[in-house]
Amino acid sequence: MTLRSSLGLSVLAVLILCTFCIPVLAYSPGATQWYEQGNAAIAAGNNTAAIVAFEQAIALEPTYFEAWDGKADVLNRDGQFSDALQASDRALGINPDYVQGWINRGQILYNIGYYYEDQKTDLTKANEYYNQQLLAFEKAISLDPASADAWFNKGYALAGMKRYDEAIAAFDKVKEINPEYPKIDQNKKIAQQLRDQATPDSMKFLPVIAMIAVVIIGIVLWSVFLREKKEE
Repeated sequence: MTLRSSLGLSVLAVLILCTFCIPVLAYSPGATQWYEQGNAAIAAGNNTAAIVAFEQAIALEPTYFEAWDGKADVLNRDGQFSDALQASDRALGINPDYVQGWINRGQILYNIGYYYEDQKTDLTKANEYYNQQLLAFEKAISLDPASADAWFNKGYALAGMKRYDEAIAAFDKVKEINPEYPKIDQNKKIAQQLRDQATPDSMKFLPVIAMIAVVIIGIVLWSVFLREKKEE
């Protein structure tokens, strides 16, 4: 093999390596600037300006999945749940492994579920969305098991579904990942209180009742034994 051919193969190998290993180039500066303005507008509570900014970013970079997700987030905050879900579809359609996208989707689905429960009094439809919400958070966890936000949202969802023991376990996981997570102890305490309130008194005292029953049975059996012994 000649030196020239060796160099050619080396260059080809480098090009192939670059193709698969180097991340895609960043979005255009203009799109990034609009995206940052959108986030700043959300922080300032200006939903209208945030929506406009994210749409400008998307116009410049149609595959800007973070901008699509930002738009979904602010539409959700603004109460435009159907449009928010459509924007979430676009974000996750571009990048289905975007953890924050799944977390935001779960929050959108929660709000749609609550709308059906509170405004439409349609618990069947509401529960469909609540179940989808939980699946979205579980998807986020499957992509990033160390995401405290994903675990927290899962715990919150489970508590809302009255699955309190599972919610408490999820909050414990948040504490394990990030002991300083905001208000995690408070949320766990609320879940415990809700669980205790939902537990019938008969279930609360079941261990005590069972112990008393065992003692009574023991006394009866002992009495029978003594009587039989005496008759002998």
